[in-house]
Amino acid sequence: MIISVCNEKGGSGKTTIALNIAVKLGLLKEDTLLIDADPQRSIEVFTNIRANENIDLIFNTVSKFGTSLGKEVKSLQNKYSSIVIDTGGRDSEEMRQALAISDLVIIPTLPSDLDIAVLNKMINLFNQAKAFNPNAKALITISKASPNPFLTKKIEDLKQYIKDKNLEDIKLCESVIYEREAYKNSFSNGLGILEFLDEKSKAYQDFNNFFDELVEFTNS
Repeated sequence: MIISVCNEKGGSGKTTIALNIAVKLGLLKEDTLLIDADPQRSIEVFTNIRANENIDLIFNTVSKFGTSLGKEVKSLQNKYSSIVIDTGGRDSEEMRQALAISDLVIIPTLPSDLDIAVLNKMINLFNQAKAFNPNAKALITISKASPNPFLTKKIEDLKQYIKDKNLEDIKLCESVIYEREAYKNSFSNGLGILEFLDEKSKAYQDFNNFFDELVEFTNS
């Protein structure tokens, strides 16, 4: 399975999601490759921290940019159970190639008016890619949402906005990945959120619920 995490706007939580999916798959003993196609190279920083702390890397990783991304991923597909691609926060060649080859596209979006226009463009790009990749599915997930209960209406309004679109082959995740300091702290320690926290913590539950929905949607 090829999973890409795409949004042309930076700061949507793409790398956090891609990293933690790879960690979760690694914890499940899946043979996983995480491809860093983001010029910021945050995944390289993460793996270096992990190496310096003598923490086993439970997934393979490689950085890849340029027009050959699609062909190289396809050539590696039979070597791994899962390939996760983290793309940069812009409309790039790498992002469009990832859309064209992925079985599942994850589109993280923030519950803000500024991000709705970007989300609509990402939906259009995904639908264009379906002409070359007809079996692809997309999962929209609300990411980096404020846990402040007074801002719950923003989340509900965004959920309703997406549901009203009646999108084909695109599902809205019911779970929400909230903005929590634990994600930054886990990254700084070279750990995924599911390695860093116990299962009773809110951030652990947020991400685990998201991953469970991902698996259910993939298998549907």
